[in-house]
Amino acid sequence: MTQLPRLPSPWTPEQVLWIKRIALAIFALLVIFFLWQVRSILPLFLIGFFIAYLLDPLVDRLEERGFSRTSGTVVVFSVFFLAALGLALVLVPPLIDQVTSLVSACLPPKGRYYLLALQLLDFVEVKILKGEIPAFLEQGFQRVLEQLGNFLLAKLQGAISTLTGLFSLIVLPFIVFFALQIVDPLRERIKWWVPAEYREPLSGLVKEVGQLVGRYVRGYIVLCFAVGVAETIFLLICRWIFGMDYVLAVGIFGGATYAIPYFGALLTTLIGGLVAYTTAHQHQILCAVIVALGLAIINQAFDWLIMPRVVGRQVGLHPLTVLFAVMAGGTMLGILGMLLAVPIAGAVKLTLQTIFPQHFAPMTEEANAVKMTAGDYEKRGEGQ
Repeated sequence: MTQLPRLPSPWTPEQVLWIKRIALAIFALLVIFFLWQVRSILPLFLIGFFIAYLLDPLVDRLEERGFSRTSGTVVVFSVFFLAALGLALVLVPPLIDQVTSLVSACLPPKGRYYLLALQLLDFVEVKILKGEIPAFLEQGFQRVLEQLGNFLLAKLQGAISTLTGLFSLIVLPFIVFFALQIVDPLRERIKWWVPAEYREPLSGLVKEVGQLVGRYVRGYIVLCFAVGVAETIFLLICRWIFGMDYVLAVGIFGGATYAIPYFGALLTTLIGGLVAYTTAHQHQILCAVIVALGLAIINQAFDWLIMPRVVGRQVGLHPLTVLFAVMAGGTMLGILGMLLAVPIAGAVKLTLQTIFPQHFAPMTEEANAVKMTAGDYEKRGEGQ
């Protein structure tokens, strides 16, 4: 059987290359468009994969002890799921009640903190400004308080409806479970997309950076949880002595905002002191002072004594870097961005330290002197 002669291609190799590039660009645009259309469900999958990323080292340890990937995933997932479910059943109902009551206390016309703000405004008007405060300023202040209270209540209701949605609660555990099973195979598959000459060095680098970043993020989460527990126990003691309210809400708020350096501790101290002063059944001023000092001491103790041991001293960020990261995160994603800013900044620093270790090595005066002397000799040699 004779073979038909192959006709020459009407396209040159360069044209074929450009066609492939255009097709790849069109495909990328279609993927971006698709992700934009389904953006409402992406956070659920991102949360699921993030939880799986944090739990993956535990599954790897079970595999080293003879468990299969599936059985290790089942064990780790079951423990995590039962622990999370128990905490949710115990903490979520009273927390929702306390936060709803606290937000309602900010709303006019009879909210406790709304009336307190009006009293403060009257004091400033009578005692400081001698009754010269303009009427429009007072009305504007009242409108701001009302809008702020309505905004907080709407956000709270939206968060509650989102977090407790039946579909999300059902789907999230399945996402975590299946993501735990495919984390390692997916990592191996992605590795083979890299050119062969860069595959092994890049694989080792990604593994090292991933271990450092994972350890840092997990340590930070443990710290936030520990701060929340410590502050809640301290506030429970204050409630037993002075009879203050909103203990669980303030304690969990303090643990969550511990991820925001400086601002988190300051907000927790101010809110805790204000809540203690306005809700304590006896010795309001003493209760407010003790609560504010206690919350500040707890935050400082974790900053100076526990954080370096859990997170590691090598991840320490300069205060200017922390302030910039927190403000940038708040500008981009609001409160969520402020919570994620420092862990992301720490992860970026760890990555840069691993890729460029020479630029992050500590410099001593002797090392600087040796470098300067070597530089002088080189310049003299060039001049000769």
